[in-house]
Amino acid sequence: MASASNKEMVKQSQSILEKVILKESQTTMQRVKEKATNAYLYIVYVVSMIVMGGMAYLLYEEILAPGAPQTVFSKALSLIRKDPNCLRLLGDSIMGYVEGPGRMKQVEHHIYKKDGNDRTRVIFNVKGTRREGIATCEMEKSDGMWKWRFLIVLSTDLVPECVVLIDNR
Repeated sequence: MASASNKEMVKQSQSILEKVILKESQTTMQRVKEKATNAYLYIVYVVSMIVMGGMAYLLYEEILAPGAPQTVFSKALSLIRKDPNCLRLLGDSIMGYVEGPGRMKQVEHHIYKKDGNDRTRVIFNVKGTRREGIATCEMEKSDGMWKWRFLIVLSTDLVPECVVLIDNR
């Protein structure tokens, strides 16, 4: 009994390197089980890397790409905030927003091709201290570069006023 407890104490005090070097021989079934476990873990790793790559691609295409609706919205809103005619029409501290149910509101957009060029049209609401309005803008990808086609702000009063910031149609 004393020798059995001495063996356990020696096993516990061995370093990991000693355990690897002095590894006891395994049966064929134990080796097959270990190889199957390793193969399963490699497959899980590869599949998870593929899924993460797909998610990164979707994130780029939907949010970060130059022609993505969210990017067009952000660029248009910054141009509207800097324009003196829009400041006169809407007032100071202009904010842009979208309407829709729930928390995750998406920018209303339409992506299409015309004359062989990709186009993204975005419509959103703007609100200043004086008035509210609707902004409509479109960007076109020609020669690999995204360029503005138009950016128009229309107030939603009884007598609507229109400010054309960009018109390259």
